[in-house]
Amino acid sequence: MLRVERVGDENWAALKAVRLRALEVDADAFGATLAEESARDEVFWRRRILVGDWFLARAAEEAVGVVALVAPPAPSGDERRLDAMWVAPSWRGRGVGEALIDAAVEHAARRGAASVSLTVVDGNTAARDLYLRMGFQLTGERSPRPRDPGRTHERFRLTLNAQFSTPAPSSPSSSSPTTIR
Repeated sequence: MLRVERVGDENWAALKAVRLRALEVDADAFGATLAEESARDEVFWRRRILVGDWFLARAAEEAVGVVALVAPPAPSGDERRLDAMWVAPSWRGRGVGEALIDAAVEHAARRGAASVSLTVVDGNTAARDLYLRMGFQLTGERSPRPRDPGRTHERFRLTLNAQFSTPAPSSPSSSSPTTIR
């Protein structure tokens, strides 16, 4: 059985472990490098949890996927951004990506976001197909990849609607699990 849970401060080590695994397995997919992230200390990882909402997908106790939901640095009104999405290779095609996206999108909607966006590096057709299946639309925006300006990212956006409009909890839970079958 797969569970998706929001990462709280107490789970900083689990976030670090899955992030380092992602960078080791799929180094080309991210803006950071394994060497950079490995050198980061506990304070960095605890702060990282505070700048966004992180979600882990777990099978038993093993973290098999991760995604971050962040507010873009530039003023964007009520848009949030999916970032750092990764699913362990042995779990791809088994609903983990969909479960992570569902959890993040529902969380964004409960907090008043009107849309969620993300970027996909050129050539990542599996991610592109996943986001299109999940209802994201191409925006036509392209930008150079910061770590590799010779490659570009393509922007996708999902407009949220009433299906996700549930009241925000009165006090945020650091780890509110959702069971996915």
